[in-house]
Amino acid sequence: MERLTWALAAITTAACAVSTVASTRVVSTAPVKGARSYLELPLDASGEARTLPYIWERRVNKKHIVVVGTRHVSDPRSPMYPRIQTIFERVRPQLVLHESEAPEALKKMKRDEAIKVGADLGFAVHLAGQYGARTRSADASPKEEIKALLTEFSAQEVLVFLTAQRLIGNVRKPNLDLAAAEYPRFYADYLVANGLPGTTSWQTWPGFLEAYENVVDQKLSPRLWNRDLFSPIKRTGRLSTLARSLNAIRDRRLLHEMRTALTRYDRVVVVFGSWHVLALEPVLESVLAR
Repeated sequence: MERLTWALAAITTAACAVSTVASTRVVSTAPVKGARSYLELPLDASGEARTLPYIWERRVNKKHIVVVGTRHVSDPRSPMYPRIQTIFERVRPQLVLHESEAPEALKKMKRDEAIKVGADLGFAVHLAGQYGARTRSADASPKEEIKALLTEFSAQEVLVFLTAQRLIGNVRKPNLDLAAAEYPRFYADYLVANGLPGTTSWQTWPGFLEAYENVVDQKLSPRLWNRDLFSPIKRTGRLSTLARSLNAIRDRRLLHEMRTALTRYDRVVVVFGSWHVLALEPVLESVLAR
């Protein structure tokens, strides 16, 4: 699933523009060996996992890991959330690995507020606090993502994709006025600060609109908006290919973080978007190998 958007990153002054662990190496954009293709995920008619949350769980000797595939739902009444809480109650994790970055403000919020602001990430951080677990991002940093994507895609394609995914968001009816107002800060503080080559023309919303039209071959408007163009589970062209490359970067980092976690902790819960869990399911056993 799509990474949580700039709106969440902007909760704090120290927005999540730079991950706590930013690597300078180029991460591969190739699919994880043995993983499912994002074009072949076992999804229902709505494009979601058939059960939410989707659960993968293993116990080997003293090690107990539960990987929870979620949807980014900001409604505290979602039945997904009591099911996730039941997992935490049963496992009592020592470490919770999560998607994206968790702004400090999330850790001080009550349950419903954390969900409204941070969706499944907010709830995971809230529950970690309830059960005394440490938290850590299992995601690639934006610097890693951008550096790797630029080896395969043009800067203009990366600009358009990340702005569409993380500023405009995966919604059917985008608020383009709000995106336009936030764009200059998003461009400077998130994209350029994390390694996207900057140009004067891209600093403004009209400049982005021109770049968008160059890449998508149509103007950006609520009527013409098509989020499937940016979806890793659709074969809709260059930007959906970029989405799959980006997910490969993130999936490889997630596997690495799970393996590392199990060398240090006995009880680990991972909360990540369900598409990622479904893609990695065939290779998840490998995180327990020694």
